Amino acid sequence: MKEETDQIKRCTRCILPASLNQLSFDEDGICNHCRKYENDFKNWDLIKNRKKEEFEKILEKAKNLKRPYDVLVPLSGGKDSTYALYLCTKIYKLKTLAVTLDNGFLTQPAKDNIRNALDSCNADHIFYTINRRNASELFKTFTGRTGDFCNACMRSINYSIELAIKSFNIPLVIKGSGRRVQYVSQIKEVSSLNTSSYFANVIRGTDVESKFVYLSANKNKLEFQKIVGGICDIFGIRRTSLMRFIPQHIGMYDYLYLPFNEIVDILKREMKWSDASGSVEHLDCHLHDIPFYKDTLRIPDITKYTFHSSGLIRQGLMIREQALEKEEAELSKKDPPAELLNFLKENDIGYEDYVKAVTSSDKSKFEPRIQKIARNVYHRFRRY
Repeated sequence: MKEETDQIKRCTRCILPASLNQLSFDEDGICNHCRKYENDFKNWDLIKNRKKEEFEKILEKAKNLKRPYDVLVPLSGGKDSTYALYLCTKIYKLKTLAVTLDNGFLTQPAKDNIRNALDSCNADHIFYTINRRNASELFKTFTGRTGDFCNACMRSINYSIELAIKSFNIPLVIKGSGRRVQYVSQIKEVSSLNTSSYFANVIRGTDVESKFVYLSANKNKLEFQKIVGGICDIFGIRRTSLMRFIPQHIGMYDYLYLPFNEIVDILKREMKWSDASGSVEHLDCHLHDIPFYKDTLRIPDITKYTFHSSGLIRQGLMIREQALEKEEAELSKKDPPAELLNFLKENDIGYEDYVKAVTSSDKSKFEPRIQKIARNVYHRFRRY
């Protein structure tokens, strides 16, 4: 097995394999994703105080608008969203509304973490619940047409956020995300546009369109707002200048960054957070392993850990040798995850039909061309 692993051409810094279509290597064998990360974050120690000041000015602007809530935090019960809630309520003392989507696949450990976090702070909270049967029907449609249901889930989450923003005129959304920790967002083989127009295109003409067309309501307005925010980031225009008129969505880790192990220690102490089964990643979703298994069906020489381990290496939180050992052990495993088999059975989908959908579907045909261009421009020119 080790001989087989050694024969795979990989980035000499992370472990991404040459089987990725958009991967390239320089003369040192280092991939374009590692070089991009290095270019974006090599000077982080020099600018981190400035980024923190920018973050605090954004928060101050939200406070000064004197809305019913200063900020909204999407809360899944995972470590990142719980940390965002911790910062907003305990560190910066903001009037905070937390919003959680439960589409029937939210895990019990996540629900426990949400309850404990809310008991530990003074945020208000909304649970937006979609009927499990309806959610399964939507996921089945996305699986059949694109091979992937994650975008359907994300659109539901974003709708719950948009609904709360509109209801309470909230000027700011702080998400437990950021480009530094988004380890698949720029790998085109495994990511797609997460926009309401993409969602609308996928469900158009299907049996679920009448049930879920509302999730893509106001899509043109929402995507205009997103593009305006991206333009501001590229040209260095402060988000505070837009906040009075357009709600601002920011990723916490674009302004404040701590290694995840330090964050977990804070959450266990301050928010009664638990990693439940011992894993701090993706504990909030019953279907969490399916997207990573799906990628292994489409791309040779990867496992469910490849992208995450590569991201941890770039952050200095894992050594390459450790990641390779993990890859070697995982490459020998071929069985589909139990949650996938349960999902297929629940939705009367044959395994072979699922594999065919994953390997032959073309998600890109549902992506609006102008939005793909905007995404590529944003990732290319966004600077810190």
